[in-house]
This record gives sequence, structure tokens and C-alpha cells, in this order.
Amino acid sequence: MNLINIFYEKVETQPDHPLIIGPDEKVFSYKEFYNQIQKYIIQLKAAGVEKGHSIGLYYPNAPQYISLTYAVWGCGACIVPIPVELTGSEKQQIFNHIRIDAVISKVNLVSKIKMLQNSENTAFSEDIVFIPVKKLREHPPGFADLNAAFIRFTSGTTGAAKGVVLSHETIQARIKAANQGLHINPCDRIIWVLSMAYHFTVSIVAYMSFGATMILCKNHFGTTIVRTAAKHKATIIYGAPTHYELMTHDKSDQLLPDLRLAITTTTSLRKETGTAFYKRFKKTLNETYGIIEVGLPCINFEKQPGKGGSVGRLLPAYEIKMELINKKTDLQAIKVRGPGMVDAYYEPWKTRAEIMQNYDGWFATGDMGYYDQDGFLFICGRSKDMISVGGMKFFPQEVETLLETDPAVKEACVFGYDDQRLGELPYAHLVAESSVDKISLEKTLKELCRQHLATYKIPQKFYFVAQHLRTASGKLIRDASKLKLNNKLD
Repeated sequence: MNLINIFYEKVETQPDHPLIIGPDEKVFSYKEFYNQIQKYIIQLKAAGVEKGHSIGLYYPNAPQYISLTYAVWGCGACIVPIPVELTGSEKQQIFNHIRIDAVISKVNLVSKIKMLQNSENTAFSEDIVFIPVKKLREHPPGFADLNAAFIRFTSGTTGAAKGVVLSHETIQARIKAANQGLHINPCDRIIWVLSMAYHFTVSIVAYMSFGATMILCKNHFGTTIVRTAAKHKATIIYGAPTHYELMTHDKSDQLLPDLRLAITTTTSLRKETGTAFYKRFKKTLNETYGIIEVGLPCINFEKQPGKGGSVGRLLPAYEIKMELINKKTDLQAIKVRGPGMVDAYYEPWKTRAEIMQNYDGWFATGDMGYYDQDGFLFICGRSKDMISVGGMKFFPQEVETLLETDPAVKEACVFGYDDQRLGELPYAHLVAESSVDKISLEKTLKELCRQHLATYKIPQKFYFVAQHLRTASGKLIRDASKLKLNNKLD
């Protein structure tokens, strides 16, 4: 099967229904978008794209990002997203680990990947160019057996580089499972503010498959998001905690009465942000548990803010297995199984069966958490983030939350630093208000920690930084070796 055929079915049933409303208010109907995709398919096939090829998409958020993705699928090839914000070395890493036959890009971005160019470019339009590139490796044995739609490269926060391979069948299974809770339909108008390079398979594909309308904002200022949502009577917003925090700063009295879901993803939601959003708009933020290898097994649909901090209850299609690993804290390792599990890891190659063979068919997420008495799942952190001080273990998020209660601390990052005697010691990086006296703030924070934390959890050193080190997808990096290189800890 091919996901493009599901889109074709929607075109048949609702050709004039708006699919995308762009930042310039230009409206693309399902039929108009279909015509654009057909044009790109003809151009791609003329350029030699065929089944088995993997095409890098180095393109910013725009309607063309979506139509180009579907056109590549229409040729039987798969997409490798290359986020535009990556550094040169990060882009090079993708080409080193994944075979890429060509790249589709904007004309003004070509210079950033020119070193890999293999032959002359082909212009698809004034703004879009097709670039054959040098293949630095071949697909691993077994790749051809998959009906691959996506290879999403990820280097993770501390783990080894890998590519997550998702087939058309897997993506379809994911969106069906997620829609048992989301209930996306043609009446939905969805505000989109996330990076398409990182969020596509359980979001944009679902919106197109179930007939919804997507609305792209001209910028991501909080006031712009609020006004755009109000103007188009948005029913869903799909964003990160930062977007919702910015929305609470909007000074108007505009409410969003049509909004039924405000989905938050990419990172954990601060309690203060959820409280402020509810106070401002009388809507709860819907926290999710998204895993690139699994999909979207949990969503918090509660209408009242009492379950803030939870990713909600399990969706019907999934199962979760909790394994107690720390009797003192009742923390449990989370394993998941259900439809739409990862097809393979590209580098090093591992099939789905091999990935889960040591867990009896379950996928070990690497996350730790617990259920409350009402069946709501709370994620406490990743097992690899856990800090062990002389055998006493805790999650850095606990300390970060406390440090961020001080209004002078914009954001905290706590991590374990190697210690010969105790194994690890907690250190903290802090992004503080520019006007603050850092010596005085450090004394205040140490006293705050002494009042509320066991001694082994108190950071031994505080470092003030301009910004935290993050992965390309925005997740905090707590790998001390990487932090040491970037911030000179010693």
C-alpha cells in the first residue's frame, strides 16, 4: 500500500474542501493539492526517481514540504527529512549513515549542501531544485524488503546514531490507532506551528488522511497564534510547550471557544505553563506520550487541570507493561506494544523482531514512570538520564523543577558528572535573567535545595550559560561529555 492512495480517496470525496491555509492566507483545496503533487511526480520521475530510492528533503515549513513528500511517495521512493536548522556536521552525519540518492531543496539553501552535489541540478520551479548527490553508502541488506516511507535519522541525547525506518503500513496503523482518541475529521481546523522535519507521520499524514484543514501561521509569536486560531475557528492546535507559554502572554481578551484540543509535545510541560494557559483560555493542555519508534500510545484528554503533568490514559490499541526497578521510589520501566511499531533501525541494521527480541515483543522505551490511582501515566524521565550518587538514584527533572521555581531562573539542566569516589555527582547549568546577581542567586538556590532535597540530589556546581545544549529536535542534552566540550566544566 501507499499513503498517497489514502489521500487520493479524500480528494475524490471532498475535492473542494480546504486542505491548507498558508501563512499568506492562500488556500489550497484537496484537488489543488492533488494537482500540485501530480506535477511534482512527473518532474521527479523525469529526474530518475524510482522505487528503492531515498530522497533527502531539505526544505523549511511550507505547503510544498507536504506536497513534495507525497510526490516522492508517489514515485515509490522514501523520504529522509534533513532539518534546515542542522549544522554542517549534523547534516554530514545523515549522509554518512543513510544512503541518499538526491536532495530536494529551496534554491536559496543549495549552497549549504553543495559539497555533496554529484551532477547538475534540475529546477522544478523558481524556488525548488532537485540535486543529485554522492552516495556515501548503500542500503543495508533487508531494506529492500520493506515498503519504506520514512527514514528519520536521530542521534538521540546520548545514544548511538541510528535511522528509524517506518513503512507505509506502519504509518497507516499509527494514525488509525491515534485517531481512536483524537477523532480527527473534515470539520477540524488545525493550527500547525511545529517543524515538519520532526513531526509528520502521526500528525500531518493523519490530518490529510482524515480530511482535516491545516493552518500555517506567518510567525510563531503568541499573539499571532491566538489571532490566527480565533480567525479560522481552530479546533486543534499542535505545538510545543513554548508555543503555549507565548500564547498566555497575549494581552487581548480573545478566547478560543472552538478549540477542542491543545496538543503539547516535544518536551515535558511545566506546571506553570499549563496553569497559565487554563487561566487565560479556560482550556487544558493535552499532554502526549510520543515515541518515534512507537507512535502516540497515550494522550491526556482531561478537561480539568487536575491531571496536569500526566500524559493521560493508554489509547485502546496499545498495551503498556510496567516493570518495577526501584523499590524505594516505586519507579517503573515502561515497555509498549501495539500497532505501528518501528520497522527497523537503519544503522546498525536491526529488524523489528531483532529490536524487541529480548523483550518478548515489547518495545523498551527507556522511560521511567508510574500510574496513579485513576490510570493516568506520569513520565518521570529517561533511564539514561538517571543520576546515581553512591548508588542513590534520582531523576534530574525533580531538581530542575525545584530550581525553576526561582523567578530568576529561566531554565535549568541537571546532569550527572563522573566522580571517581561516588560514581556521579549532580551538576547544574542555569539560564538566568540577565540582570540577576549570579553569586547571590547561587547562594539562594543552594539554600532552596537544602530545604527541599536530600543531600545527594543537590548540585555540586552551578554553571550559568547563555543557552542549553540541545539535540536538533529541541531535547535537552544531559551527556556530561558533550556538555564539557561545549561549556568547559573543569
